[in-house]
Amino acid sequence: MSTFAAEDGRTIGELRALYDAGEATPVDAVEAALGRIERDGGDAGLRAFAHLRADQAREEAESAARRLAAGTPLSPLDGVPVAVKSMVAMAGMPQDAGSRVLEGRYPDRDATLVGALKEAGAVIVGTTTMDEFALTTLGPARNPFDRTRTAGGSSGGSAAAVHAGMCFAAIGTDTGGSVRIPAACCAVVGLKPTYGLLPTDGIIPLAWSLDHAGPIGRTVADVAAMFGVLLSGVTGSDSGGGSGGFGFGAGAANGSGPAAGLGGMRIGIPSDEYLGIAEPHLLADFRTALAAAADAGAEVVRIELPDQEQVKAVHWPVLSAEMAAYHLRRFGASENRYNAPMKDGISAGATVTTEEYLTAQRGRPVLRAKVDAALSGVDVIALPTMAVDPPELGRTEVDLDGRPEDAVAAMVRLTSLANHTGHPAVSVPPGTAPAGRPAGVQLIGRHYDERRLLSVAAGLEALG
Repeated sequence: MSTFAAEDGRTIGELRALYDAGEATPVDAVEAALGRIERDGGDAGLRAFAHLRADQAREEAESAARRLAAGTPLSPLDGVPVAVKSMVAMAGMPQDAGSRVLEGRYPDRDATLVGALKEAGAVIVGTTTMDEFALTTLGPARNPFDRTRTAGGSSGGSAAAVHAGMCFAAIGTDTGGSVRIPAACCAVVGLKPTYGLLPTDGIIPLAWSLDHAGPIGRTVADVAAMFGVLLSGVTGSDSGGGSGGFGFGAGAANGSGPAAGLGGMRIGIPSDEYLGIAEPHLLADFRTALAAAADAGAEVVRIELPDQEQVKAVHWPVLSAEMAAYHLRRFGASENRYNAPMKDGISAGATVTTEEYLTAQRGRPVLRAKVDAALSGVDVIALPTMAVDPPELGRTEVDLDGRPEDAVAAMVRLTSLANHTGHPAVSVPPGTAPAGRPAGVQLIGRHYDERRLLSVAAGLEALG
């Protein structure tokens, strides 16, 4: 009888090794994941899952076990328990996007990314909780390090589930940082790919011109495997072995080897003034990681990025106007069923004039050009993922640089830039991170250069 337990921190690569050795089966892995979810239920739980599909998951695990026994796995994710954010369409499952407005909504077809997971043999155990319609970054999922604090958002349920061993990877969405922020809050890895690289059909939009979908996993290698499978499901190309086609072998899975890949890499960081509005201990953690990367052979150089207030001035008009346009056109009669943040956001978005929206959109190529210029001399740009610690549950303001600031605005301060420019970005806990609390370094790469981006992320992950 297998002694496998999902919460023991194993990676996808290690799970596959257990499968190959006959020491565990997909049935074992799915039962362990479902058991972990059940044990975490109740008021004291992480609140990571919105809906389970236990019966279907068990049937799919048995099918995967038969394929593995016959030596015909469909992909690196065949038989691996995964999860999907609840705004992503899955046939026969509720697609409520964390809102009462969509109670009773059951799509009759899968989003393209869900179809890719199913075709790859991944076992989707359920859908994860999220902030209503992905607007905020404050819950409802609880932080696995401190349950009085948020797991981040809006993909907080996905990140908390991955950290807690309820699944090995999950799909999240990211409009201003909602894959990377919960990844940092929960000390896992979250990738926002290049804009448009992974399709968002079947995913309820927040702001169409900013929305991305991306994978969350325990390690860079896990995220690479998930990303490779999703991309191959979209393009029809071979995802390329156990590493998802991104060149990560066993060394990346067990934490050895990738740090050597930092040698010769040029990592750009902005000026101290740019990073000045952030918690001092988060900046100290960031600088420790970059110093270790330099010791491992990377060259750390200064670059110029768009001013944060300039990014903010572009972000909120675009997001709120697109959000309001979508919701007022479809759900205007349901206004009283929205939670307060959505009501306020829709009302604010409805006041954005056409001129204000177009002015903000015209500012985006300026942001992109400045990031492209910075990347012309470096391999990646590095920033802290978060300027603040995960806020306490229910707290809507935080202290930042000695003054109160809206908690959501503070949390997206360093992440929303890449949504406007479309560059791929990943949050990774560096190997130098202090034990017992979450951490994340954000890396931004060139368009369509996820391979290099994930390689540098793997190097940071292996430091220590």
